[in-house]
Amino acid sequence: MEKSVGERLKECRTERQLSQQDLAERLHVTRQAISNWERDKTLPDVYMLKEIALAFDMTLDEYMEHTRQAEVKMPKTPGRLTAAALALIPLYLTAGGFTGHLAAELVIGMVIIAVFCQMFLHLYLSGSVKSGNFSMLAGYDGKVEYRVEEVKKVLIQMDMHNSCSAFGAVLLLGICGFMGGKQGELVSIFVIVSYCIDLALAICVLNYRSIERVMVKEKDQKTAKAGYISVFWFMACLFAFIGAVFAKMELAGIENNSKESAGILGWIILFLAVVVIELFYEQHRAKKEVEAERRYRPGKAFLLSNLLVAGIFLGMLFC
Repeated sequence: MEKSVGERLKECRTERQLSQQDLAERLHVTRQAISNWERDKTLPDVYMLKEIALAFDMTLDEYMEHTRQAEVKMPKTPGRLTAAALALIPLYLTAGGFTGHLAAELVIGMVIIAVFCQMFLHLYLSGSVKSGNFSMLAGYDGKVEYRVEEVKKVLIQMDMHNSCSAFGAVLLLGICGFMGGKQGELVSIFVIVSYCIDLALAICVLNYRSIERVMVKEKDQKTAKAGYISVFWFMACLFAFIGAVFAKMELAGIENNSKESAGILGWIILFLAVVVIELFYEQHRAKKEVEAERRYRPGKAFLLSNLLVAGIFLGMLFC
């Protein structure tokens, strides 16, 4: 027998172990309104039906037609690409050893990307998708209401992108070993830097593009979007500084473990301290501005900190 609107509402609510008051708070209505809907005394309008479906992490069609899309599952491709990237390391060690093209720096780069960036990130993201527990993810806020299945889709996109990118980077690093000389060294640096930039940008862009799909409440969406202004600026400053460090060390012929390299390390630590403090402060300001229903704009502290960053940048280059 077809269930009434009220019976369907009560069924979904009890399945998720929500009280009438819990659901009322999610929908920004009174508990009495929920009670009236469940007893079919009154009916929610079309807009409210859509909000009810979202509260249950369902589409309107799924809610009204009593259907449910298949649970989002982690595909096998990222795991296979991770295994392939790991297999490239002993393959390069064997081939490089026989041909005399084995370079320790390239092996270290391949291990860092394949093991610490690709394998660990795959295990981390796939574990979150399988368990539905996102509390260990950077940026996750337990006070924010998320659409679980949409979060899983974003994590799968991240894992897929990183697996493809990391496998390509490891493969290219292995090829660099057989190029030899200065050319192979420059190409390997370009590959590593390109991979790091790609990984950081992919995570930021995928997160930003999914904000409206992932977060239920409009206020949380606005807060997240406002905070990304400082996130993207932080990423831009970070990679510009890293590029400048590589350029100075190459052009000035600075060797690792020298006094000059120790001086550059001091500049790096100072730079990171300033940009990280700036990032967290601006994230805090963005949240406060949205809560006060004002449009977030970078303030004087943002300007001053960037002037300080510019000074550190120039100091590192010319001192």
